[in-house]
Formats: sequence, C-alpha cells, structure tokens
Amino acid sequence: MVAAASVRATGFLSLESSPTGAEVWYTGPDDPDKKYLGDTPLESRELPVGRYNLWLILASHDTLAIPDVYVAEGQVTQLNREIPTHYGYLEVNTEPDSAEIWLDGVRIGPSPYINNLVLPGVSNLKVMPRESHFKNSSRNLSVGKGDSIRLEVTAPYRDKSFLQENLALPTWRFQLESGIQFRSATGFYDTAGKKIKTPTDSAELPSQWDFPIGVRLGLPQGFEAHLQLPFQSHTNPQVAKDTVAVFPANMRAGVKYTLRPYNVGFDITYGLGFKKSAVALDHDFLALTAIGAASKGKILGEAQAGFEFHFSSKANNKFDPGDMAFAHAQAGYLVDPFTPYLGLTGQFRLEDDIGGKTVKNSGGYVLIPEPGLIVDVADLLSFQFGVPFTIVGKNAGSYWGVHLSFSLGLSVM
Repeated sequence: MVAAASVRATGFLSLESSPTGAEVWYTGPDDPDKKYLGDTPLESRELPVGRYNLWLILASHDTLAIPDVYVAEGQVTQLNREIPTHYGYLEVNTEPDSAEIWLDGVRIGPSPYINNLVLPGVSNLKVMPRESHFKNSSRNLSVGKGDSIRLEVTAPYRDKSFLQENLALPTWRFQLESGIQFRSATGFYDTAGKKIKTPTDSAELPSQWDFPIGVRLGLPQGFEAHLQLPFQSHTNPQVAKDTVAVFPANMRAGVKYTLRPYNVGFDITYGLGFKKSAVALDHDFLALTAIGAASKGKILGEAQAGFEFHFSSKANNKFDPGDMAFAHAQAGYLVDPFTPYLGLTGQFRLEDDIGGKTVKNSGGYVLIPEPGLIVDVADLLSFQFGVPFTIVGKNAGSYWGVHLSFSLGLSVM
C-alpha cells in the first residue's frame, strides 16, 4: 500500500515598496538559496507556510533586508517598506529653459535637469542661461542621503543688456537712465568729401555738452514706453542741432515692441521740435527703428537700422538737416562685471532744408566708431563709458567725444 503524498499548507504575501519597481529576492523555510520572487508591488503571492528572509534591490538605492517574515496558513501577510538610498535626488527647472547646469565646476546638462544619483554633501550649483542678457545664478546645495531637492530658477535680466541691445524691458520694470556727453568738432567735409577747416558761419569749431535724462517702463506683452529729455550747452547752436550724437538732440517719446524669443524689436519714436529754439531742433520728426540682438556664450551683439522723417520747421531760420537714415551695430564680450564693446554707427542724410528751400545734392554721411566699456556695479546699477569719434564723412561735420551714462532699474510689481 502506497502512502498518499502530504499537501503542504500555503499562505499569501503582499509587498509594496517606495520607490516601486524593486526586485524581491527570498530564502524560504526549506531552501537557503536566494530565489527571485518578482518586482514590487507583489499582490497576494501564494507561498508555503513558514518563515522567510526577504531582500529588496533597486538601482541607486541600498539593498533593504527584511528578515523573519512569517507566512501563515490561509492568511495574507501585508508589508510596505521604504527603500533607503545613498544618493540624493535633484531636479532643476529654469526660466528661460535650456540653461547650462554646472555642479562643482562640471557641466552636467541643460535644463530641465533630473538626477537621482547626487552624492551627499555640499555642492555648488551654477545655472548659465543660454542668452547672455540674463544673469548667471549660483548657489550652494546641501544634499543629504535620500534628500529630494527641486529647484525653480528664474534668471534675472542684466541691466547692461538694455544699454547694449536696446530691446524692451521686462514687464513692469522701471528704469532711469542719465548721462553726460562732450563732443568737439574737428572739421567739416564738403559735398566732394574734402575736409574744410571751419564751418561757414563760425570762425571756431563748435563743442557741445549733453546732459540727457530718460525714463523707461516695461509693459505687458513685450511693449515698453519711454521718454527722453535732452539738456544741452554748445558754442554753435545751428551745428549743434544735428542728430549725430550718442544721446538724443530733442525731447522724444516712443513705444517699443520686442518679440523676446527671437530678440527682435521695433521702436516708434516721436521727437518734438521747439520754435526758435537755440538748443534743439526746431522741427518735429518721427523715427522708426528695427532692432535685433543675439548672444552666444560670452559674446553679445546688437544691430539696429531706421529712418527719421523730419517735418516742417517751426522757427524763423528754418534749419532742417533733412530726412535721415541711420544704422548701428555693436559687439561686446561679457566678463562679469565688465563688458568691453565696439560699436559702429552710420548716419545718411538725403538732403538739407535751409531757409525753407531744399538744397539738392546736399546729402551727406558720417561713420562713427565707438569703443567703450559697461560695468555692473550692483544688480540694479550699471555704468557705460564710450569714446565716439568720426572716421569718415561727406557734407557733414566730424568730431570726437566722450560719454558716460548710468542705468538704474527696479521691478515695480
């Protein structure tokens, strides 16, 4: 007679882990060798009755041992464990995105960035936006074993970028700009481009001081409103009325729009003339300007071109330099807190309007290079120093000069 094989009683095991997806290995009551049971979560896995040793294994985490787990007959043994880790979790999101992320001097990737293998300790995190008109951000991180750190880093605008790029300010940012400029004429060129010693209406070459003040306010949707007020002192009023200057020759107000993802903008500015004024143009004008800017690493560049439409004179002398096209390009190298730059400005006058009459073939041009330096004194304040001078002209005056300006800005909302 053959004895019937005994049937061993069974129970059930349910196991969840945090994080989930851990491998579960075990040794049973009758088998000392480790065997793979499955990945968490396990739901009511049937096992013979007895005591078990369990191990939870998950990449980048410590192996978690769970000893002496008893599975009773017909019952469900429920377990829930958190798996410890030697590493920290780091997540960095930036505005704008695609910024370079550096950890302890090593580039670890662009934003958005996620790393669950950060070694515990104090590390230096540096965020470098892809465009140089944003400021870099640096901070120390203290990462503990198993810590989860999530950062949202918004890169602030550089004040120096507004001087360089001439793009619209961020929304509800108010900025005050002022400066001082000296210009001294070095000669004049006739219609053939030949240099003459002095202007016909003066025995002396004129000089000029400018003390402009400007206010700017960033508006929603990429718009900006601005107002500039000039204050001038000069030795030759008529010659000083030209617009070949770093600072505006007349009070002017305008609206600027910037399409920020592409760093291009358009500025509409109206200049107000003053009747019988000896210190400003005596006619209104409208300036339309297209602007573009770009930056790559530490190199910043901007270019703009436009046209001034000059309207009828308000004064008895009826002096009008005439409609004028202009262009400007500037490149700088960013070495915090300094930005040395080189700019080149060209102005092209179509014809003169003198004594109420249009003088044919009187148009002229002038090209003006300007080496300079922009210095950030603090997050809200920057200074600009430049030395503009004429290298070539036709039917226009040549000069050399210096200018110093500052920019002070803050967000009002």
